[in-house]
Amino acid sequence: MRRTLIAGALSFTLVACGGPAGSTTATAGDASAAKTVTNCGQQYTFRQTPQRIVTSSTPATEIVLALGRRDRLVGTVAPGELLPEYAAGLQGVTIIAKKAFPPPSKETVLAVRPELVVSAYPDDYGPKALGDRAKLAEEGVNSYLLSGACPGHKATVEDTYADLKNLGELFGVPDTAEAVVTKLRGEVDAVKPVSGDPKVFVYSGGKEKPTTPGAHSLVDDLLRRAGATNAFPEVTGYGQVNWEELVKRNPDAILIEDQAFEPADAAIAFLTSYPPIQGVTAVQQRRFIVVPVNDNQPGLRAGRALRTIVAGLG
Repeated sequence: MRRTLIAGALSFTLVACGGPAGSTTATAGDASAAKTVTNCGQQYTFRQTPQRIVTSSTPATEIVLALGRRDRLVGTVAPGELLPEYAAGLQGVTIIAKKAFPPPSKETVLAVRPELVVSAYPDDYGPKALGDRAKLAEEGVNSYLLSGACPGHKATVEDTYADLKNLGELFGVPDTAEAVVTKLRGEVDAVKPVSGDPKVFVYSGGKEKPTTPGAHSLVDDLLRRAGATNAFPEVTGYGQVNWEELVKRNPDAILIEDQAFEPADAAIAFLTSYPPIQGVTAVQQRRFIVVPVNDNQPGLRAGRALRTIVAGLG
């Protein structure tokens, strides 16, 4: 990052919330000093402010655009999934993939010569996509995974505040980052939780067995802020449960993640016609809360998701 520092002995360290978000550190006294970013427990060194950025997920694209770095964005994915206020900012940006799933291949991403790839999905750094992040760094491409998605980490909205500050420092726009954090925090804090502690099952598709994103995902923190309880708190990672146990736990509402491969309408049609669960309170009362899958991911949509959840529980 290129930044003029006033005092010769001055250094700065940005300490993030929730360990995996990490920190951004630079040596003072040199306007071109390298930055070391700790992300998901690993360190990545930047010799200068990234000039060529690729975003391989919708939430990451929205963050980069909100930080005012459209001028550095050389490639992105899933343009049709962006919030309207950010969609216009993609004009002229190379679309490396029309959909985020499956993630774009390493060859596709590297074709636009990025210095940094920012994502919200761990799968983007899987063997069928960009591969190992350390190996990628050795090849001259740094990476940043929004910290709420770091494997094994319990995601919270505070992770996004930390990511914004880290990336703001890395991009040379700390004041812009602070403004975005203030706006997002205001949206989140303005939502008042419901009373009664309703129990909610988060449904991410599946017919033989239902899948749920787990209590380490951001949606669990959103439920807590909304005044609700996750019906399967012991499931920490994305995985399957079973219909019999769902019936026993009898959730008051079912939050449906609206996804391209299983739209909410299709999910509701299945849930309302599947005989074993017709006695579940949420199904009997048709209490389904539809939330776009990207609203449940680390990023700028936490306030919007919270409003949707609270309205569905009200």
